Amino acid sequence: MNGTRFLSRLTGLIRDKRRLASDPAPVLLCIAGFDGKLKFLNPAWEKILGCPARELLDRPLRELMQQHGEAAVALVERLLAEDSFDPMEFGLRCQDGTFKWFLWHRGFDSEHQAIFIAGYDITEQKSREVASLQRSYERPKRVGAAV
Repeated sequence: MNGTRFLSRLTGLIRDKRRLASDPAPVLLCIAGFDGKLKFLNPAWEKILGCPARELLDRPLRELMQQHGEAAVALVERLLAEDSFDPMEFGLRCQDGTFKWFLWHRGFDSEHQAIFIAGYDITEQKSREVASLQRSYERPKRVGAAV
């Protein structure tokens, strides 16, 4: 399902939070305020990140991000920017200290001053990309060492 169609579906589901809360999808779904604080989370947040959802509510999203400081602030500002609808990638910290990467889509509801956000876990894809980059970096290094 493409991101736009998914966000359209999410916007409809958001009207009935009980239905959204019971959705077993492995996708992180949330409502955030224009201030970046998490207002509603589906059960996948707890399942994927290992942290009870109630502990994450009313916390700024940047506190969970893999990036720190100004980099985290810049990513959250970009995520919250209504004029940018391109999907974006960034990681979140799990309760066990590891990080998972997500592809984020979002939609805006100015009337309720809320942002509907959906994060698809792309950790395995990112791991393959990193492994491929490491192999391509190591190959020339080995050739140079043999000379």
